[in-house]
Amino acid sequence: MEELKKKRVSYSQYAKWFKCPHAWELDYLLNLRTYEGSINTCFGTAIHEAFQLYIEKLYVVGHVEADSLNLYDIFKLAFERELKDEKNKVKYTDDEYTEFCFDGDDIIKTFVATSNRLKNFPSKKYEFIGSELPLEVDIRNNVQFVAFLDLVLKDKDTGKYKIIDFKTSSSGWNSYMKEDESKYSQLLLYKAFYSKKFNVSLEDIEVEFFILKRRLLENVGFPQSRIQKFVPTNTKSAVAQSLTGFTTFINECFTVEGTYKVDGKFPKVPGKGKKNCKYCVHKKVNCDAKEDKDED
Repeated sequence: MEELKKKRVSYSQYAKWFKCPHAWELDYLLNLRTYEGSINTCFGTAIHEAFQLYIEKLYVVGHVEADSLNLYDIFKLAFERELKDEKNKVKYTDDEYTEFCFDGDDIIKTFVATSNRLKNFPSKKYEFIGSELPLEVDIRNNVQFVAFLDLVLKDKDTGKYKIIDFKTSSSGWNSYMKEDESKYSQLLLYKAFYSKKFNVSLEDIEVEFFILKRRLLENVGFPQSRIQKFVPTNTKSAVAQSLTGFTTFINECFTVEGTYKVDGKFPKVPGKGKKNCKYCVHKKVNCDAKEDKDED
């Protein structure tokens, strides 16, 4: 009997279902998903690439060699490559391009400043485990969770691992964004699956969002930084709660054999003020954006 091709499930796929099961159905079950990048996503990819290279050089070779890198040139080349990539289909103006380049330059200068390097990435404190580290964990028959971890370090004194996820943001995360389960559960699931994959106790894994702001507030009387760090609650119970949500997704969307459930229920969930529909590519194309009502 021919073995079924494994379904590779990413966190973004789970997050899509978490917000609106119907959007997930359109994307994956009906294979109607499309991808159009934006100047923001291209910028984020380029910043990630530059910083991951810097940090790897910092821990593997040393800070002198890391500081000798021309990170702005590395960022700009990656930024232009992403903007020109046909798959991204990015539309932007010359003014937008210039603005994003200036923002990238400011973020890079902040990131590599000696005081920030020593504060956020002390080279003598951590062992470099990997960047873009693949994490593949079998969930059930022919279903596999797949992720690439931005950065994993190991504390030389305590032996604890630290999983860091880089995010670029227009102006940082506010309290609402920090409380958004579809955002913070990403690192909780990474923690759970890293523990399972590499047989590391949950207590020995720390997680952190490292947020890089493109813009700073104007006309404020307090100091600001391009860097914002956020550590979500990641106790055993919090991790277990995220795993419960992910397990519900797997049960609702996949059969025991690992195929998509063609007879599953995938209701439309526009959300408060139809916030889930705001940037949905299916709005008014494959979906009427009207919430499904439970039938009596």
